[in-house]
Amino acid sequence: MMKHFKKITVLLLILSIPSCLLTSCLGYRDLDHVVFVTSILLDRDEENNIVFYFETLNSIRSSSMEANQEKRIIYKIGIQNPGDAINELESHTSAPVTLAHNKVLLFTERFASGGVDQAFELFERWQDSSARTLLGIFVGDTDFYVKPNHQEETMTGLYLYDMLGDMQSVTSNGVKINIKEFMSQKYIGSRINSVPIVNVSKDEVTEGQYYLDGLGLIQEYKLIGKLNSEETGYYNFLVGKEVSGNINTRNPEDETKTVSMMLQNNKRYKSEVKLENEVLKLIIKIKLSTDISAVQGKLELTGETVAKMEETMEEKLERNCQKMFQEWKDKKIDIFGVQEKFERKYPSDDRKNILENTELQIDFEVKINGTSAVRDAT
Repeated sequence: MMKHFKKITVLLLILSIPSCLLTSCLGYRDLDHVVFVTSILLDRDEENNIVFYFETLNSIRSSSMEANQEKRIIYKIGIQNPGDAINELESHTSAPVTLAHNKVLLFTERFASGGVDQAFELFERWQDSSARTLLGIFVGDTDFYVKPNHQEETMTGLYLYDMLGDMQSVTSNGVKINIKEFMSQKYIGSRINSVPIVNVSKDEVTEGQYYLDGLGLIQEYKLIGKLNSEETGYYNFLVGKEVSGNINTRNPEDETKTVSMMLQNNKRYKSEVKLENEVLKLIIKIKLSTDISAVQGKLELTGETVAKMEETMEEKLERNCQKMFQEWKDKKIDIFGVQEKFERKYPSDDRKNILENTELQIDFEVKINGTSAVRDAT
């Protein structure tokens, strides 16, 4: 009797396999009947309604299955309650909508200044949305979102996902952040998030092309300030993020000329806080390795000239980092995570706004890799 029961169980399992396979095939064929959202841009109109721009990937069906094509379609939805946005979108499409493959969520500067909290209501209500969606602030004209000028990729969402997810580009001009990281950071320390800014070229040759242009600083869901590309580099030094790209210093043989150096990715960063006489010392030590990439004028790379450039570069980096730190300290806005470092080091000390009583001690050590050859460039 027991053997008979086992045979029936095995038979039922075998019979269930084709059913599962058929279900999977049916699900696959249903992809032709789904609208995929690949990126979203949020703006506000003059009446303070939220304006959604949904970039979607639609399957254009024909009488022949082989002739089906995918097409990029932008839907513009103006609405007061963001939770109803998808329902409204589906009233404009001929198929159900999914956020499962959405890559990027963008805010216009106007929307971010008014508060981005409502944007996340959309993702909280729709379970198929992804917390790994990358965030950005779009400061270009919305027309360039509707009709972009990026030739490498048809879909803006995929193009921006590669741009915002590429560590070399974002560490030079911004940071990489997704929804999950944003929501976590708003509960830590000074509750400030840094979000990359996506700008649009106005140059005649490259008009409409996207590029990273610094950082937007968001506190309590509102945009409180921006950092340009150069400031973003100093900010990333101060918070311990990788910085790549070129940085210039004076040519020691002709101070009207410059020497460009390429930062390497082997940066060593140490940071600690110490409470001394009621003053919090933020101590940062950074070691940088660089290669000379270009020289204006003539320069003989002797031990003396290399040492002079290293010293000049160290002074420049320390001076500009101190300047940035003091500017935001004067504004009483902790964009550097000082409060978080303080709370971790001294958990029993419940003082807030410790930035007001903080002094920065930053020390750069720059090493230039090169030869003793004479460079001559104009």
